[in-house]
Amino acid sequence: MLPGRRYVAASGSRTVRTLSNLALDPPYLEAWCHLRNAERVFTLSRVQGVMPV
Repeated sequence: MLPGRRYVAASGSRTVRTLSNLALDPPYLEAWCHLRNAERVFTLSRVQGVMPV
């Protein structure tokens, strides 16, 4: 699980996400998002930082 992943959505809004079950498929990251309680696809260029467990 990766807590504290900072992400900027296409709309410009910023969120902090906790992710698990990661699958890297550049330029995307597929993962379970605990904030939304659903599987999500993130664009790697919009990830602004990661805080390790």
